[in-house]
Amino acid sequence: MNEKSPDELKKAQLKTKSVVAIRREGGVAAFPGLMKPRKIQCADCTDEQRRELEDVLNLAARTSSDTPAPGADRRVFHVHVEEPQHQDAAEPDFCVWSLSLNEEETPEALIALWKSGMPANGDQ
Repeated sequence: MNEKSPDELKKAQLKTKSVVAIRREGGVAAFPGLMKPRKIQCADCTDEQRRELEDVLNLAARTSSDTPAPGADRRVFHVHVEEPQHQDAAEPDFCVWSLSLNEEETPEALIALWKSGMPANGDQ
């Protein structure tokens, strides 16, 4: 595990209009449905949920290493925070934060978000 100092770490900062995309790729068998990113719309989250999501992303950033996992057929999680550039839906979103993690170093909370998304407001 490669701990990074706060000076080296760019923290994720989520806004109401942010969209978090979590995608897993790799492994022995390819399942296209699993490669589709889980998208979490921060507009649908409470302020508390948004802070918890930031905490999970920043934990993942602190625990990630700069070296790929040894061996073939490893899974990797890719996380992107996107912000809309304009009100026009035809304009693509802009990636403001990203991270790639070996599956072995990915926090359980991030894997749970990829599998299930954010819990509903009353389900926490």
